Amino acid sequence: MLATDTLPAEPTIVAHAPRHRRRHHGWALVGEAAAVALSPLVAYFVLRIRGMAPVSLPDSSMHTIYIVDPREMFTRYSAALDPTARLREGAQVGFLVVARLFDVAFGAVPGFFATRYLFALIAIVPAYVLLRRLYGIPAGALAVVALLSSPVMITAWGTDYPNSAVVSYIAGAVACLAMPCRDRWRSVCLVLSGLLLTMAVWSHGMGIVLAGTTIAVYAAVRLLRARQHLFRDGAVLAGVGVLATLGLMVASGLIFGQFNFIRPTFTAAAYLNQPAEILLFHSTNWRWAPYLAYLLVPPSVIVMFAVTFARRLREVPTPQLFVGLACTAQFAVYAYLQFGYHVESLEMYYFSSTLWGVICLALAVILAELCRSLSSRRLLRWLPVLLLAAVPLAYEAYPHVPAFAWLPTGAALAAVAVVFTGALRLTNRARGEPSAFRVGSGFAAATAIVAVAGSLLVLTVAPSPVHRPLRGMAHAADPPAPYSTALGGSASLQIDWYQISADLPSFVGNATYRGEQLLMWFPYDPSGVLTETVGIYHGRFNSLPSNPGVLTAPDAAMLASRRPAELLLLSTTGAQFGSALQYLGPYRPVLVRTAVMRQGAAVLHMWLIVLTSFARHAD
Repeated sequence: MLATDTLPAEPTIVAHAPRHRRRHHGWALVGEAAAVALSPLVAYFVLRIRGMAPVSLPDSSMHTIYIVDPREMFTRYSAALDPTARLREGAQVGFLVVARLFDVAFGAVPGFFATRYLFALIAIVPAYVLLRRLYGIPAGALAVVALLSSPVMITAWGTDYPNSAVVSYIAGAVACLAMPCRDRWRSVCLVLSGLLLTMAVWSHGMGIVLAGTTIAVYAAVRLLRARQHLFRDGAVLAGVGVLATLGLMVASGLIFGQFNFIRPTFTAAAYLNQPAEILLFHSTNWRWAPYLAYLLVPPSVIVMFAVTFARRLREVPTPQLFVGLACTAQFAVYAYLQFGYHVESLEMYYFSSTLWGVICLALAVILAELCRSLSSRRLLRWLPVLLLAAVPLAYEAYPHVPAFAWLPTGAALAAVAVVFTGALRLTNRARGEPSAFRVGSGFAAATAIVAVAGSLLVLTVAPSPVHRPLRGMAHAADPPAPYSTALGGSASLQIDWYQISADLPSFVGNATYRGEQLLMWFPYDPSGVLTETVGIYHGRFNSLPSNPGVLTAPDAAMLASRRPAELLLLSTTGAQFGSALQYLGPYRPVLVRTAVMRQGAAVLHMWLIVLTSFARHAD
């Protein structure tokens, strides 16, 4: 869409071409489309992708309630949680509307996987078409493998946190905006990119940053390269954004009972911008960063991109230039927000993960450009795809990367990726035209791909090393990124607990009047086995501070402050529930139902108690 000067010549079918050749061409396109559409399913089994990520924060499962029972949070907690902006998750409709529709259509766990299948397609289809048009079919497949084998992408897709949507929306939008296409398809690409950018904006706060940066880079490139119809195209993007927002407002009103999700979004941003909240989530210095090796991947890819396309700026093809600049600008903005402002854009892995869609797209462009010399050989041109897929398969055979920091191991691995990129670029230049095959081109390309992909993968999955406590760290410490188990890891336990969590609102039942608060009482287990389940009702914010069994003074103070109509006892054993009911005597408790949910290896004991001292009849 940015340029047509790099568009490869399309095969021409003349009027008198044999019918069987036209039919063969049509079937070939159908087969190609089917292969791309089925690639997430193939990758799931071949790469043994972990279906769900371990839940390390209640916030991720907090979104699940808006998917499986969306009106309950607004009905029960609007008055109690509005002052602290804790209903902001319900305003992230760019993700929630899609997930809710799939939940209604397929159920909780099948709906989860159907939603992720859609997100995977949103990321890979535009990327495939872009690389196919720039370099050919094998390059398109290269982009698919780069996206589907990324541990960061897999982990982002693995929870109900909305980075699962943003990482796909932004990758798809950048690919659409970079698309070299004929005039008749320009509007289609603009509409698709505008829709995806708008969905990203209303999915997560970082989506606003990424969408704004992408549009700014697009406008700058258009001003430099193709000013014609720039204002018209900008009007199309703006119009699509307005229409998509209005459509989301209607959907939000019908599904969640909240038409205006814009006000809660900005209210939440203002609340989180308070000094106390900043101190809670944002570290005051950079000393934590050198212990996160995966943060070296974005700058490594950016340097690799610069090495690959090192030439006069006007000689860099426009689509490639846009992808490289978008990748660079997004990372630069994130770095500024983290170190020059007070947003935890890189510090929290579920924030930084939203960068990886464009990072993977840029990596695919780099490898496709470096391997152009293989494109004239029918078999060798598929070598980069096979090797890029072989690297994660090799990791799965022995997934034991030791913990390390930036220095010296992390820096050495980043240097390996850059050096091998530069070496292959110099080799291609020494042999003449980059598209001309020479003896040894296959070996040089194969060595570079394995070195680049292997070093970047090791950087991504390396655990953070143990270190002494650091001054200036955020009080709400960021959990470690579970990237090491994204490939070849099992998600059976996560799936079992997700199913139980999704069934929990059915056990509790709907509120009978607005403001009928529910609090939880459960044992605080350092292993976090109940994290997914209690996150449904916002975890510790809506739970008594002590373990069940004895009602302590802080528990009584919270009951007096919140005056909950219902109390939900949760445990993996059911122990101390009887004692807890006795201690609740002053609140005139009534045990209304009990159950034991079993799903695979997950077991949850539940008692629902009505505190008649606080409950009232429905209005």
